[in-house]
Amino acid sequence: MQTRMAPEARRRQILEEATKLISVAGFNAVSLADIADACGIRKPSVLHHFPSMHDLLAAVLAYRDELTTPPDLPDESIVGHPDEIRALLRRIVARNLEMPELVRLYAVLSVEASDPQHPAHDYIVARERRTRADFARMLEWKSDPELAGRELMAFWTGLEREWVLDPSVDFLAVWDHFAARFLTRD
Repeated sequence: MQTRMAPEARRRQILEEATKLISVAGFNAVSLADIADACGIRKPSVLHHFPSMHDLLAAVLAYRDELTTPPDLPDESIVGHPDEIRALLRRIVARNLEMPELVRLYAVLSVEASDPQHPAHDYIVARERRTRADFARMLEWKSDPELAGRELMAFWTGLEREWVLDPSVDFLAVWDHFAARFLTRD
């Protein structure tokens, strides 16, 4: 028998359970029935809040963004200040490490979404493009900021994927070692 919840609480529960399931198995391996079972409700109850699995995935991605977007993003004044950028990025890395499920979700979905037919493909491509552009702006002092933004993105996502596969990796130690070399003036 399903427990009665306020609509917003039920919606949040569905998002949280969908996030957990997708972060482990990927979008393609999770069904609405799996999510309903995890919530202790029936599939029509999930569909009441999210008309389709694609709508639920879009909500999961928005939920992930809401939780992982730092509340204290700086203004443009730090651009060109490697020490401040290094400190900002370290805070973001440390914050992300407190949310391993969301890091895993993004790692899993970014691989799955390499298929242009995947419902998260456009989201992942656009998000990574925005992130690389943000990094390029932060790294304006580099001889080739666009290339530096791509390098930073590749290192960050590669390290996240390595950490997802092997949580014993000392993410912060590896990050600090890289950042000390990379986030300095050329």
